[in-house]
Amino acid sequence: MQPKVSNPQDASPVGEANSQLELTQVEVLPPQSTRTRIRKPRNLPRTEPPLFVTKSMEMMASGAPVISATQAFLKPPDWSEYEQDRLYFQKQFGKGRYIEFYVLNKQKHQADSISTQAEREILEQYGVMAARLHAVFATYASLQSEPWKEPFYLLGTDLIKTLKVHNSNKFTKSQKLKAIADLAWVVGTLGAVIHWFEGEMDLCVRERSLLWIISVQEYTQAHVDGETEELHEVVIRVQPGLWTHSFLNREGAQQRKALYQYGLIPKEVFDIDPHRRKLATSMTLYLIQNSRARPNGVYTLESLLDSVLPSNEIEKALSDRRYGWKLKDSVDNALLALKDSLKVDIDFDDETYPLWLRPIWSLPDDLAALPTKERNQQLLGTKWLPDNYISKYWFPAKLTFKLPSQIQDCLDEIEARRVKKSKRTTVATKHSDRGIEAQSLAVIAPLPAAELDGAMVKAARQAKGWTQAQLASTVGKSVSWVKLVESNRRRAVDADQSLLRHILGIQ
Repeated sequence: MQPKVSNPQDASPVGEANSQLELTQVEVLPPQSTRTRIRKPRNLPRTEPPLFVTKSMEMMASGAPVISATQAFLKPPDWSEYEQDRLYFQKQFGKGRYIEFYVLNKQKHQADSISTQAEREILEQYGVMAARLHAVFATYASLQSEPWKEPFYLLGTDLIKTLKVHNSNKFTKSQKLKAIADLAWVVGTLGAVIHWFEGEMDLCVRERSLLWIISVQEYTQAHVDGETEELHEVVIRVQPGLWTHSFLNREGAQQRKALYQYGLIPKEVFDIDPHRRKLATSMTLYLIQNSRARPNGVYTLESLLDSVLPSNEIEKALSDRRYGWKLKDSVDNALLALKDSLKVDIDFDDETYPLWLRPIWSLPDDLAALPTKERNQQLLGTKWLPDNYISKYWFPAKLTFKLPSQIQDCLDEIEARRVKKSKRTTVATKHSDRGIEAQSLAVIAPLPAAELDGAMVKAARQAKGWTQAQLASTVGKSVSWVKLVESNRRRAVDADQSLLRHILGIQ
């Protein structure tokens, strides 16, 4: 049974990925008393360097598949059933463009801890953390010239530091590596059906693609008791899906046959605690990834929340005044985290976002210091907020996000270099083409043809089955002129020779 979508015949779940789980044990020395000396794994594949070691920000793929996949991870209740216990998430982009996602967790190559779980359980358990790892993969993919061709390898120990997985001494290294391995499997279950058109370009995408084809190598070591094993290292092999050929293709973009969409992600994005500040994490990921698509940074509260929160939470805020107030308080705190952690400037629209509706931290000190009822009395003339203020005032309120200047400056510099390189390539190509053309003319230009004689003309005419009259009519001459040329009693001038060669096919 196919899901009920716009084009159900094209929207069936993606097939199994061609990746395998490889479990490799490292060689260990025999235990000595109560301690075990471990040989580190050898012959590991060459792994990519950790992020943010030498730079405070990194390039990141930011096309529609990246942004909508983030939303799919962040909004698990918004997934719909196309058959019992089988889910899909659809993101519309208008003009017949949409992307659908499926959880493909019933594949043989996947770990039992993932394949035995229900789809909704996976999404609810791993959603925000999966969105963060998805962003890491999008960052590494943007560093590849042709990401759809080559995989990249990441060490679990590096990802623990980047993602701050179980950022506590309560968890062992083995437990943290297991969490990374499970998280990678979850991200590898996301398949997409992409329908995309670009009217101004030669781009029409209708494809099924795994977002990331994942395989995991788990290196274990014997525990001090000599019986149990612990993870010593995890190597994650990531093959970017075929969607990158259409949305992260530098050469294809220059030929106007593909898109090359990227942005920048600062280190501070991963410094926000995803457990204690889940909403702030969700907002940050979405705003950063969507910054190129919405350069003015203007959102209404409703459009922003609809992008990162399940629809049932928004509906509950509209129907339950107390829950609405709690949601507003959570949003105000999340905005403060963006302001403090990422140094994002947040401008509240004077017309649609009045002072009484704004976060306390954004108010002048004299107003912020007042008790809530007294502040409302001063700003509203009443102690109580208006009825239905969530739907009437807060959701339509506009605010503008301005990313730190160094991010925008860096984006501008990258774009300028790209344009300059494109122009340089175009000029070089033109010069090269002219040079090749000149060389070709010099090399392959035929030597001057031998002068036509009467026998050549007569033989070519007879080969075509023409009479002298037919040839004369074709070249616009008299029959007597043809007779004279064929008997060598008259020499055809150069122009007539060229015409005869062309008509009679004489080389």
